[in-house]
Amino acid sequence: MTIKSKLSFLFTGFLFAAGSAHAQTLATGDSRAVTEPTYPVVCKTLYANFSSSMRSSPPSTDDTSRIQDALSACAGTGQSVVLAPSGSDDAFYTGSLTIKGAGLVIGSGATLIGNNYASKANLLAFSGTNASLMGPGTVDGRGDIISGTPRLVQASKISNFIVYNITLTQAAHPNLYVEGGNGFTAWGVSIRTPATRKNADGIDIDSLTNATVIHSTIEAGDDGIAIKTNSGNISNVTVSDTRLYGTHGLSVGSIDKNTVSNILFKDNYVYGYDLNGTLSTNDNGINVKTGPCSLTVKNVSYVNTCMIHVKHMIVMDTNYNSCTTGGSPALSNIFVNGAYSIQSVSGAYTKIAGLNASYPVGAYLANVNLDATAQSGDQYAKVGLYNSNDVPAGTGVTTSNFTTSGSVPSCSF
Repeated sequence: MTIKSKLSFLFTGFLFAAGSAHAQTLATGDSRAVTEPTYPVVCKTLYANFSSSMRSSPPSTDDTSRIQDALSACAGTGQSVVLAPSGSDDAFYTGSLTIKGAGLVIGSGATLIGNNYASKANLLAFSGTNASLMGPGTVDGRGDIISGTPRLVQASKISNFIVYNITLTQAAHPNLYVEGGNGFTAWGVSIRTPATRKNADGIDIDSLTNATVIHSTIEAGDDGIAIKTNSGNISNVTVSDTRLYGTHGLSVGSIDKNTVSNILFKDNYVYGYDLNGTLSTNDNGINVKTGPCSLTVKNVSYVNTCMIHVKHMIVMDTNYNSCTTGGSPALSNIFVNGAYSIQSVSGAYTKIAGLNASYPVGAYLANVNLDATAQSGDQYAKVGLYNSNDVPAGTGVTTSNFTTSGSVPSCSF
């Protein structure tokens, strides 16, 4: 049975058990049948001329031109340029590269290291159809050394863009930002940027349709995953079996316009500390954050979320950021089914806050067991409850009971 078939079977059970008396539905996420990616046909292979030991002082003449020439020659084919080590030489030093409808494969033991790109918008820029970035090697942005705020990997207006089995490390700003198009898969991606790196998101998914992030680990200085709508609507996204370390959580936002719909977070872990033992600068778990703007967020589901050392376990906040003009933030059918937290940090709380009585948050909390149940700033929300020890209360907050299937997740940290 495919991943999609298994998920569809599970969702049918949830929907049947939920009954028809309430409006909650479980998001189905990516509409594609997503399977593990395979490597593209090789177009060209390049061998390293430098050592990673030169990272702090890169060569004055680097690999930018020869890699770009190879990528340009393979553009539009979906085939790949492979970067491979050669003897003791294991590194490629490069400025900004443009990849159009082609693959870049960084072979085992090889590292692509950013050089002289800090003033640019990004290090690697992908576009077109069947573009890909694959490992098992590493992309190192040297964000611990360079100045400026370039993105490590940017993909724009893509179709079937794949990031697979690769490590992205030391981004100066977002590690992987994908905006516009249809069909994005991140499978087995490792992101290693410390919790202290400001605005260094893990994976941003912006204004596209059909995306899956699966079997990945993300250490980042801002949102671990961020669902955004800067240039258009976003729909049909699945994030599953992924672990976040030291991030700002599994996030929808910050968004000021357009529509978010059918987003599924399933079987994910959130760790408050990064892999070096540094606590997140904004320690969130489940995180829906918007301003009081004209936007719609609907049918977003968090299923079986495990949290440890988290401060803000569940946040749904329509006053997160400001808007230039007033608006109507419509948040509905935000469904948490299965959430568990342990060893929450001091002052831990949850928050569900709509804008006003005309625009309450519509949410459902089922099978929730938190080790800290304090509330902070709850207001203007209509919340369905089932087997939840998290009970919102505040001005304009009403709760009611409903039934569904599922259970509190069994977590192994």
